[in-house]
Amino acid sequence: GFPRTVEQAKMLDEMLTGTSDKVGLVLALEVPDEVLTERICGRWVHKASGRSYHAAFAKPKSLPDGAAPSVENMLDDETGEPLMQRADDTEEALTKRLEGYHAQTVPILEHYSGVEGVIKRVDANVPQEQVWGSIEKALELA
Repeated sequence: GFPRTVEQAKMLDEMLTGTSDKVGLVLALEVPDEVLTERICGRWVHKASGRSYHAAFAKPKSLPDGAAPSVENMLDDETGEPLMQRADDTEEALTKRLEGYHAQTVPILEHYSGVEGVIKRVDANVPQEQVWGSIEKALELA
């Protein structure tokens, strides 16, 4: 999304002032960090085909129940070839991404907090249909 930093938000506000426009909606999709860690760090992909798997939610047949995912037991269901994790789907990379998010992006909510009704918070830690319903409602109210 954009803006990602308060500095970018201020520049956007300044640009919009020139056209007599302003930010009308900031949509904050909220998910606890530990849930994001489970969702993101569990993703594996078959590089050649793009088929995706998840160690908890869409396991390949090769992953035994209760086993920790590894390159040895995360194999594509169709080819038996090893799956891989993207470099930014590791816990180390995610920790850095979340630190940046909390330090640079979350303060945007404070920046716009003085503007009545602009910030809409959506609980994104619920089933997808509920998330979409909340987003649609926020957009209708904007």
